[in-house]
Amino acid sequence: MPTHRTDALRWVALIVLLAGGFLPPLDFFIVNIALSSIHDNLGASPAELQLVISGYASGYGVFLITGGRLGDLYGRKRCFLAGMAGFSLASLVCGIAATPTHLVIARIVQGSAAAVLLPQVLGSIRALFPNERELARAMSAYGIMMGMAAATGQFCGGALIQWNPFDLGWRAVFLLTLPVCAATLFLGWKVVPETGGGSAVRLDLGGAALVSLTLAATVVPLSEGREQGWPAWVFVCLACVPLLTAAFFRYESRLARLGGMPLVDMALLRIPSFRRGVLVAALFFFTTSFYLLFGFYLQEGRGMTPLQAGLAIVPYGGGLFVGPLISAPMVRLRPKLLAIGMAVQVTFYTVVGLLVARDIGGAALTGSVFLAGLGQGIAFPRLFATVLGDVPPAQGGVAAGITNSAMQIGAAVSVAAIGGLFFMVLGNGSGERAYAHAFAIAQWTATAGLFVAMLIAIPPRRQIAARLR
Repeated sequence: MPTHRTDALRWVALIVLLAGGFLPPLDFFIVNIALSSIHDNLGASPAELQLVISGYASGYGVFLITGGRLGDLYGRKRCFLAGMAGFSLASLVCGIAATPTHLVIARIVQGSAAAVLLPQVLGSIRALFPNERELARAMSAYGIMMGMAAATGQFCGGALIQWNPFDLGWRAVFLLTLPVCAATLFLGWKVVPETGGGSAVRLDLGGAALVSLTLAATVVPLSEGREQGWPAWVFVCLACVPLLTAAFFRYESRLARLGGMPLVDMALLRIPSFRRGVLVAALFFFTTSFYLLFGFYLQEGRGMTPLQAGLAIVPYGGGLFVGPLISAPMVRLRPKLLAIGMAVQVTFYTVVGLLVARDIGGAALTGSVFLAGLGQGIAFPRLFATVLGDVPPAQGGVAAGITNSAMQIGAAVSVAAIGGLFFMVLGNGSGERAYAHAFAIAQWTATAGLFVAMLIAIPPRRQIAARLR
């Protein structure tokens, strides 16, 4: 597993890895704004539009742990390139889709490819930067990349639809990323070193099947349930989750006792920082509902165009971008930055809900949206540093996959539960005031979940002392 590189080459490899990692979250944000155009052009029903989003999220969430383990076993560079190629091909198929069904299938494939791609970014970062200080800098760069995806995704989606280059309409949001995909594939092949792999051990297919079924039984019902009116199959699937989880852990323990290589090394779960970080990650992504409901409030409640709504949420992405930049030099505060960032986010999430409820907009709302994003930008790199900091490099891929799966589950729960609360409070109401009231209640509920995550994230004093030595 050759991981030694000159310092300059490692940072060049990081840039290429981040370019690949930039595309899946960009795709999530950019497609949200294109849904109305897809509805008009393809005649997609509301349920099919929901599947355009949730199909991608489901494919992504279900295969993340398996995708991370594939990189650990067969080489992260190899899996990064394979995931990038699959993501590129699926983007092309999305861009030329002739029917809603074709688009939904391509989106599921695209999400599955992203599940192979993204864990390799974090797993490679963990292997290339084993030093705590270097890892913190690399994770700050990762946080900046996520901020850029959030800042540019919503705006670019609205801008591309309004600009309509080459008369492509909504297809532009898929097709115009292809040159970036091609450049990332070429540069990844040239400059990203291979880490992981080199083992004769095969993938734990039984464990992969069980964990994929468990995640599918969690993510798919939560993604689809509200749109379909909570049919019986949703509750049957959710009731199976504890049974599938128990079966997975029993199978993995038995495989380890027999001398095999389980998909998830149970030793990972004995690392306190990893356990705490995964729980925080699930609650941290309760914030996902903000993007959807704030955009819904702006467009449906206040009558903004997609471009105006995209511009209104850009300050949040700007905060996500600036947060890692200003927090990276804060070496003495580093062990506390996760909790500090979430405290800032909790404060200004609460303020955003209050301002919307009181019909106060302008600079006050824009500034609060920015500061909420700033808090998340401070916390986000430290979340991954907390989760991966004590994880052995050989387990980096599967650890990243578990963390991202926890985030996807948190996001699915947030969209289903907080989104359901929003529509329940809204009821048959219409107009700006009704939407404002529903948004404020939903926003404060999501903030309560984030507050719990903040309390869990506060590190023990002995850990702070150890990190600073």
